Amino acid sequence: MSFVGHIRDLAAARRELETRRLLVVGGAPDADRSAFLDAVAREVADEAGLPLYRFRVADAGERSGEAGRTPGEAADAVVEACRGVFVVHPCVVVVDGVPAGAADAVPTGTADGSLLAGLISAFAESESFLLVGSTDAREGASALPSDGCADGWALLTRAAVHCDRGDPRAAGPLLRRAVEAHQVAGDRRGEAWAVFLYGRMCRLRGRAEDARRLLHIARERFRAVGERPGEAWACGELARLATRSGAPDPDALAEARRLHERAGDRRGAAWAHLWWTVARADEPGFPWREEFTNVQGRFHEVSDRLGTAWTLHHHALTLARTDGTDGVGGTGGTGGTGGTGERRREADRLFEGALALFEEADCPHGRAWTMLEYALRSPAHRFLNGEWAAEIRHVFHGIGDEAGEAWVDLAEAGPSPDGEPPYELACRYPTALLDTLGWTEAGEPLIPRAARDTQPEPRPGFPRPGDRDRPDDSRAHVRLTLLDDVPVPDVPARIALQVVPGPGHPWSTAPLPPLTARATSLGHAEIDPAHGVPADGAEFRFTPHRPGSHRLRFTVEDPATGTVLQQVEAEIDVVPSDPGPHRPTAPAPRPSARRA
Repeated sequence: MSFVGHIRDLAAARRELETRRLLVVGGAPDADRSAFLDAVAREVADEAGLPLYRFRVADAGERSGEAGRTPGEAADAVVEACRGVFVVHPCVVVVDGVPAGAADAVPTGTADGSLLAGLISAFAESESFLLVGSTDAREGASALPSDGCADGWALLTRAAVHCDRGDPRAAGPLLRRAVEAHQVAGDRRGEAWAVFLYGRMCRLRGRAEDARRLLHIARERFRAVGERPGEAWACGELARLATRSGAPDPDALAEARRLHERAGDRRGAAWAHLWWTVARADEPGFPWREEFTNVQGRFHEVSDRLGTAWTLHHHALTLARTDGTDGVGGTGGTGGTGGTGERRREADRLFEGALALFEEADCPHGRAWTMLEYALRSPAHRFLNGEWAAEIRHVFHGIGDEAGEAWVDLAEAGPSPDGEPPYELACRYPTALLDTLGWTEAGEPLIPRAARDTQPEPRPGFPRPGDRDRPDDSRAHVRLTLLDDVPVPDVPARIALQVVPGPGHPWSTAPLPPLTARATSLGHAEIDPAHGVPADGAEFRFTPHRPGSHRLRFTVEDPATGTVLQQVEAEIDVVPSDPGPHRPTAPAPRPSARRA
C-alpha cells in the first residue's frame, strides 16, 4: 500500500501506483488534490489501455436518492458502488472526498464507517488500480496515518478478507507482518486487532485452545484501549468456539450481540444475531423462519453480501431438514405431502440465492458448502451432473480444505457398516461433534452445522487405521509444557520436555534411559541449551525476536545407538509486548508429532 501525505511529483506517484495498485493522497486543497489524482489516473489508464471511473464520496447520498445519510451509510454506498464490474474487470478507479477520519482502516466486517478498509476489501486480489483522495483542510497536516501504521491496517484487512473467503492459510504471513508494523508504529489498537485476527484464524484452523487464549488476550487489550466493537467481536468468536464441541452457547452469542448494539456496530450485531439464530435453529419450537428473515434484513441494511449468503444457506438448510413446523409451535402452510414439495422448492431457491452471493463475494468456502448441501437435499439437481462430487471436492481443494473434501467423500460413500466415522473426519473433529452426525432414510448425511465453521487439521498422534492394532498405552509420547506467561519478543520463556511412557510400555516400570532431546528453532528465535536429558527433567529457554508464529523442533535420540526415536514440532504464537498490567495465560505449543 502506498500513502502520499502531500502532492508529489506526478511520475513518482504513477510509479508507486503501478507498483502497489493503491495510492492515497491527502493534505492538499480539494482542487489541487483532485487535479493531481485525475492526472495520475489518466496517465496510468492511457498507458495500460484501461477504462477510467471517478467517484466522489460527497455524491453518495445524492446518487442513491436518499437524504440525510450517516457517514457510515455513505461509506457503505461508496464501497458497494465500487464492487462488481470495477473489481472483476481491470480498470482505474478514483475515489475522492474521503473524510480524513474514515481513513482509520479497521478490518473488514468489524465496524461501520471504515471507508478505506472497505475499499481495500472490495479491491483485494483484483487487477484494478485504486486512487483515493482524502480531504484535510489543515495546512501541513497529514490526512492519513503514518506509513507503518497504514500498512499494518492494510495487512489486517487483507488477512480478514482471506479468512472471510475460507482460506486462513494465506492470512498467517499477513498477520505476522501486520503485528510488526503496528508494533513499530506504537499502535496498541492495531496490535489488539492483530491478536484478535490471530485468534479467529486459529479457530478456523480448528486450533481451539490457541484460539481461546488469543481471543481472551485480544478482549483484554480491546478493553484497555476502549475499543468496544473489538471487545464485542472477541466475545462473539469465543462463544463460537463452543460450537466445535457440538454444544453451542446461545446465551454467550446473545451477549455478544448486545455488546455490538451498545457499541453502535450494526454489522457486528447482524453477525452475532446470525450465529445466535444458527445455534438455536434446531431447537423445537424456535421461530427460525422469523429470525432468519430478520437477520437477512439486518445484513441488507449494511450491504453485507457475505452475511446475507450465510443467512440464506442456513435458512435453506433448516427448511430442508424440517418436518414441516415453522418454529412457532405448530405447522405452517407447508405441512402435508404437498407442503414437503413446497419446502424443498423454497429451500432450492434459497440455496441458489446463497450460491450466487458466495460467487459474487468470492467466497469459495461458502460456495463449496452450499453446493454440497444443495446436492444432498436436491436429488434432481445432483443427478443432472454426474461429476457433482468431483466439482465440489475441487472447490474445497482450491483453498486447502481437506476436511471439506472428507465430508464430500462421506456423502459419496454413504454410512459405514460399523457406524464409525471415516479416519479423515475422526482425526480432525471432536467425538462429540461427530456424534451429532445423522443420516436420512435415503442414506444422505445430515452434516453437523458446526462442521462448516472450521477447517481442522489432523490431530497430532491420532492413530492411523494401520496402527489401531497397536494399543496406544504401549507407546511412549513426548509432552511439551510452556512454563511461563505469554511469550513476547526478546523475553525468554521456559519449555519443559518430558518423555511419558504408556502403562504398557517397558519404561513405565523402569527408570528412563539417558535419552537426549535436541532442540532446534525453525524461525527468528533462539533456544538454549541445544540438548537436554529428559530423565533429568529437560528444560529449554525459548527467546523469540519478533511477534508471530514460531516453530520449534525437538528430536529425541538414543545416544547409545544413535537412533532417532521421535521428532516433535511445536508451533508457539508470540504476541507483541504489552505495556499494560494484564498478562493472561500463555498459548500452549501445538505439537505435531511424527515417527522418525
